[in-house]
Amino acid sequence: MRRVIVFLGLLILIWMKAYGTHQRAGEITYRHISGMTYEVTLVTYTYSPSPADRPQLDINWGDGNVETVNRDSVSDLTSVLRYNRYRAVHTYSAASSYIISMEDPNRNGGVLNIPGSVNIPFYIESTLVINPFFPGNNSPVLLNPPVDNACVYKKFITNPGAYDVDGDSLSYSLVTCLGAGGQQIPGYTDPQSTNGIFEIDPFTGDIVWDAPPLAGEYNIAILVKEYRNGLFIGSILRDMQIHVVPCDNMPPILSVGDAYCVVAGELLLFNVSANDPNLEDSLYLTATGGPFLFPENPAFFAGGEGIGSVAGLFTWTPDCSQISLQPYFVYFKVRDNSNEVSLIDIKTVSIEVLAPPVEQFSASRHPQGIQLQWDVLECGQVIGYSLYRKAGDDGLEPDACQTGIPPEWGYELIATIQGATENT
Repeated sequence: MRRVIVFLGLLILIWMKAYGTHQRAGEITYRHISGMTYEVTLVTYTYSPSPADRPQLDINWGDGNVETVNRDSVSDLTSVLRYNRYRAVHTYSAASSYIISMEDPNRNGGVLNIPGSVNIPFYIESTLVINPFFPGNNSPVLLNPPVDNACVYKKFITNPGAYDVDGDSLSYSLVTCLGAGGQQIPGYTDPQSTNGIFEIDPFTGDIVWDAPPLAGEYNIAILVKEYRNGLFIGSILRDMQIHVVPCDNMPPILSVGDAYCVVAGELLLFNVSANDPNLEDSLYLTATGGPFLFPENPAFFAGGEGIGSVAGLFTWTPDCSQISLQPYFVYFKVRDNSNEVSLIDIKTVSIEVLAPPVEQFSASRHPQGIQLQWDVLECGQVIGYSLYRKAGDDGLEPDACQTGIPPEWGYELIATIQGATENT
């Protein structure tokens, strides 16, 4: 009888490994509600034919509490890819640093750079820092999905599409995928590349893989950290899956500038175009990013579709509330419709929204020296003015996007005036 029970147990384990392999990618984000209460959104992408569906998942809040959370949205994106979303609200009892995590025993099998992936749990986490000096932080949101296709021997580019509503500074790095208990997976390796390039831009988040040498599925982990005034205030760990296939399709090519700037209240307008070496392929041009998410004065992109080539127009007239120390990023994507596998190209464009310059500046003699006057700026975020001087003609021709006075220009700071309405 004992042998029968052991045999049945082995059959159950084999069935679970054969049919329970489904977790492909995902991440956890959070939104501040009030006080120490946060809403967490857990998103996973799973292998939809698997019977190991997850209408519920456990979220570990990092404070000793674990909650079973119901799925509130599900959608089959393709015949093998399912989108799942889970949301829950939690109130913490004290300011501290918390690791919010989810672990599922069923990572999908056959991942080439994770040995025995069918036996390795799927684990993702985010760090929430509740700091009384930086209250109410929201995590970045990742606007581009964590699943993508690539071709053998073809350069692959992607980007998580992060946007931080608080305007915090973000940095990106590639790290080891995590398994049971949030530990690094033994034997995990970065995907191999034919030209020795598998890297991420720490400033923009662009991931370049040049190029996949073998067909199959690969998982990578992207760590997005956020900083405010130079202090770490949170992070997201995204587990992403890339499906590589052999194909003759050539990826489309995007053309757009790398960086733009615009003064609040003025119009920014530029063209975006793309073409495909396979002239018969249909192309679809889209864009995502923070400037499109504003309830007032959002950016607009007239993309669309075409055969062999496609073009679009980006327009935005930001207002004073959208002035930011950090640049905004817009992620332009072109996708083809090849019968083999659909390939993409992504370009990340940075946009700086600048405060209007001081106007109607005048200088007049005064018994105690020179009196300076200027028009008060309309932007309400002004906290004051810094005045510099330098003898003689400096001959400088600053770039249109230049802000502030770099030390190498040789100017001397002579006064700092506090207050938005002070203009003398």
